Amino acid sequence: MASRLPRCLATLKSAVQCFPGRVEIRVVCDEESVRLARLCRRFGARFEAIAQPSVGARGNEVVHRTPSEALVFPAPRSKLDDHWLTSADNLLSQQHWDAILFQPRDSALWPRGFERLWRSTPPPGTLCVHRDWFERIGGFDPALDETAYRDLVTRLRACQARVLELPL
Repeated sequence: MASRLPRCLATLKSAVQCFPGRVEIRVVCDEESVRLARLCRRFGARFEAIAQPSVGARGNEVVHRTPSEALVFPAPRSKLDDHWLTSADNLLSQQHWDAILFQPRDSALWPRGFERLWRSTPPPGTLCVHRDWFERIGGFDPALDETAYRDLVTRLRACQARVLELPL
């Protein structure tokens, strides 16, 4: 992820310019890093070291520290277009979706049954979710690492949240 972080931050910085004062970019790591903190400042992001043992636990903690009504968890490998955040805002606020999952196009080609056969999951997409739904289902499973995002989407669907999947 570290090698893709500058590109991801540049994409986020470009997207949030349409929402001055409404969007905050936070980068979370499990330990302090001068290099990451400097990189985050360069792109107008906030770096936070959260000493939690898993991705799920760190995700819950950063949400707890964030006052936003809409939460966005970017996928490290996704290439987002210039208007993805505007689309997500419109879909969440005006079209009444509870969560939006921007899926990489290559995950659509992921064959059914591949997960069981190879014990692997398709790459996660960029997830945008209303805070009330995130809290309603208890947030991320704090015991999970790589599968925390996929698990959250699965539980959203199981609880009848309206989740829209869009290809990037």
